[in-house]
Amino acid sequence: MLDKEIAAFVGEPVPLPPLTPELVPMIRAHMAMSAGAMPGVELADVRDLDADGVPVRLYVPAGEGPLPLLLFLHGGGWMLGDLDTHDAMHRHIADRAGCAVLGVGYRLAPEHPFPAGLDDVTTAFAWARREAAALGCDPARIGLGGESAGANLTAALTLRLRDGGEAQPLFQLLVHPATDLDMALPSMSEIEVPGLTRDYLEACRSMYCGDTSFEHPLISPMYAARHDGLAPAIVLTASEDPLRDDGEAYAGLLARAGVETLVCRLPGLPHGFLFLPVTIPAVSRSFDLIARLVRRYLAVD
Repeated sequence: MLDKEIAAFVGEPVPLPPLTPELVPMIRAHMAMSAGAMPGVELADVRDLDADGVPVRLYVPAGEGPLPLLLFLHGGGWMLGDLDTHDAMHRHIADRAGCAVLGVGYRLAPEHPFPAGLDDVTTAFAWARREAAALGCDPARIGLGGESAGANLTAALTLRLRDGGEAQPLFQLLVHPATDLDMALPSMSEIEVPGLTRDYLEACRSMYCGDTSFEHPLISPMYAARHDGLAPAIVLTASEDPLRDDGEAYAGLLARAGVETLVCRLPGLPHGFLFLPVTIPAVSRSFDLIARLVRRYLAVD
């Protein structure tokens, strides 16, 4: 059952037209307007930077440095979201976790299908590692995470790093990730969420994949030939999310491959709960949980 206060905030579902590339600019504009109403929090420093051609935004809470760093990737079906729409989310994570957060403005589909977005986050992560000390962060304590499509990119990046012989992040934080774009697991048909229908998700998949099969392991990390040698995983799923089984199946796959994996299903929450106002108690509690886990894995006092 959806949390009552979240249900009241979301209101009655509004019928939506089929998602097409032509509608994406309109949805982006609506998302930008909605994000402006989300309350943020003041931090010691917030800076827009250039990560070798990729726009990033650094969020620094009060505290003595060098601070650990979490590179966090926003969601939005690989076609929505940017540094401004997810600004409040990044601020709340930095404030509560006591670490610096680096948001990444990766390129979006359909204008820039796979692998453009993944290439951007790969570039940003390499830049963050190289420049961590100059940013006032601890190069030995860098984590990687994301929500929804951002969690998909997080999982894909850990696979790319491993296969390229590069070091893993300290951990991977996967918040209701999309890891199997076949979308055939039971929760996809058992949980009905207005706006997050199978047709909608298939349209997102089509725009992101472009000419590449959704079975590509860097699009559907579930399809990778092996899952060993990856960073310890924190996998958080939402009970009222059609993608719930996706995240939990991936967590099981990681655990069976010997990856240290913590998985937790959050009750009463829908897909995209981190984009909701923190004035809703259930949303605030979810940020607190994420903060505690990030603090644990980053060894924040």
